[in-house]
Amino acid sequence: MKLPNFLKSPASRVPRWDCPKTEIIEFPDPDEVIIPLEYPGQILFQPLVEEGDRVARNQPIGRSEFGNFVHASISGRVKEIRLIWSARSFRVPALVIEKGDAPALAPGKTLSLCGLDPASATRLDLLRAGGVVSPWTLPGPDRREGGIDDIPEIRHLVIWALGEEPTIFNYETLLGSMPEAASDWIHHIREMAPSAEVSLLVRLSHETWVRKLFPEDVRIIGIPDSYRDRIERVVIPRVTGIEVPNTKSYIDYGIAVMSLEEVQASHEAFLGRPWIRKTVTLAGYGFEEPVTLRAPLGTPIRVLLESRGLTAPPGGRVLFGGPMKGYAQFSDDTPLCKFHHGVFLIGKDQLPSEVNLTCVNCGRCTEACPAHLQVHLIARSIEFDLILEARAYHPEACHDCGLCAFVCPSHRPLVQLVKIAKKYGA
Repeated sequence: MKLPNFLKSPASRVPRWDCPKTEIIEFPDPDEVIIPLEYPGQILFQPLVEEGDRVARNQPIGRSEFGNFVHASISGRVKEIRLIWSARSFRVPALVIEKGDAPALAPGKTLSLCGLDPASATRLDLLRAGGVVSPWTLPGPDRREGGIDDIPEIRHLVIWALGEEPTIFNYETLLGSMPEAASDWIHHIREMAPSAEVSLLVRLSHETWVRKLFPEDVRIIGIPDSYRDRIERVVIPRVTGIEVPNTKSYIDYGIAVMSLEEVQASHEAFLGRPWIRKTVTLAGYGFEEPVTLRAPLGTPIRVLLESRGLTAPPGGRVLFGGPMKGYAQFSDDTPLCKFHHGVFLIGKDQLPSEVNLTCVNCGRCTEACPAHLQVHLIARSIEFDLILEARAYHPEACHDCGLCAFVCPSHRPLVQLVKIAKKYGA
């Protein structure tokens, strides 16, 4: 690393690109998709089909205890049900579907297979039947699903129409390509929280024109391009005026946080159409500029890259997410799911030649930390198995933003060490 670059502030050295053209490329059905039977928090769906069964696009193929469904994103045959490694390195069952030519199910048929009558189904029923991830369908902090009675009154509805990381543009590209429709999506989701104050977070340079598209009762809030100013756990308290501890869910404080794509998926679910396609921004090594695709859920990373004439960089890294908070993947066969917003490539020549060196007490990690944690002391305590000592520095306040590791001259795995402190020091 050159000295002038090293001396720059951490936020200024985080990669940032201008938003590309407002275009979403529709990705065709791949020959095979891999659908994890996994719900956030490691809750598993029970499969509704068996190996060898024929399935149609939009057909429910897995169901959770509270009626949250997962669907076939393409028509075809269930080739097998096998264990895979998820993007976050959990071992979970998955359905592998080979492409076929059966027509997609109509919305009424999809709801019928979910055990719902469109005329009498509630909006919560429709969200769950549509496979929508929302504050009303997510599991609680105890990693179990809950009913609608467990959810407090929503006082703030915060919608992200920009990416948290500087290389993920799927939400703002979605807004730029369908601005009038976005107003309708928000109108529909407001019916889930009629008394809530609605805030739409957009790129600061887009604030003026977005404000013209939405009614006055929707707050349009411009967010700067700096990554440090986009960290979710920093932004939400500023928008709502409510401090939410990292160990708590927003919903416990009457705050619902959604992406614009989740709002769109909710709108579609209210019409009986399930969430089976996902937008994702591809960026990094090999890309002249970011590219945003909309692909069937379960499409492997490898297939997405091949469509752009690329492969996983030899000796490099493939991340689900962005350069700051992304998860490095063991295999480029990891499938796209509803919680993946970007794919970022790192070339071998972009990786440090030496890693995991001894802490030099420079203090840059603490200076960069938006939560003002003594990151180096937490990390060193964990290295020496001093769990109680690490707890004294409150690792639970960490935002997982990655700025500490980004500025560390010794390339220490600070994020991972702090996560260990959070997990075992709880």
